[in-house]
Amino acid sequence: MTSLGLMLKNTFINKNALINNGVGRYVPQLARVTLKFCKSNGASQGMRNYIEQYIVDFAKKNPATVVYLKPRRHRSPVLVAEFLNGEKYTQSCHNYTVEEIIGYMEMYRGHSGVVYSEQVKHTYSDHPSIQGFWNSTTQKDPSEAFMKFPIDKPSMASEETATEILQQIFKSQQSGKEAFTAGEEEKLAYKKQGE
Repeated sequence: MTSLGLMLKNTFINKNALINNGVGRYVPQLARVTLKFCKSNGASQGMRNYIEQYIVDFAKKNPATVVYLKPRRHRSPVLVAEFLNGEKYTQSCHNYTVEEIIGYMEMYRGHSGVVYSEQVKHTYSDHPSIQGFWNSTTQKDPSEAFMKFPIDKPSMASEETATEILQQIFKSQQSGKEAFTAGEEEKLAYKKQGE
């Protein structure tokens, strides 16, 4: 299957991305991280401290991710994460501490790059459900997941249908017995009327 079949963006990064990630081996989805910072601006202090203390360890632990450092004069610090599926996330790190930048780096390192989409209901209720969205397997018995179909399961209906009564009458006529027994004529009339 090609990336066009999966509706992925056609970019330089995802031309060689594996479709079945985790089958055989795991390919981290974070392709590039670019840290843009100023060498003298006070808003970039946390980014500069992160680069001095932790960036080498991050690069060693994640050899599949390319790390770029881009110094820019008098600009706010920015973290740019690019993924194999072509998505690109930009995070402003203005006046962030080292711990906050570590948190964002770890979040992007483990992220798949798929854009989060919020599930929206198209109905309104004064008393919303706390049970979540309904789907076709909500009320099903979990044991049905292990059944082999088709199965011979007795029907839930205990009453005879009009068709079954007529079939019994036909069989009794074929064998030479009386067509209707006591009460069968009333049952048949009742079933025909659908009452």
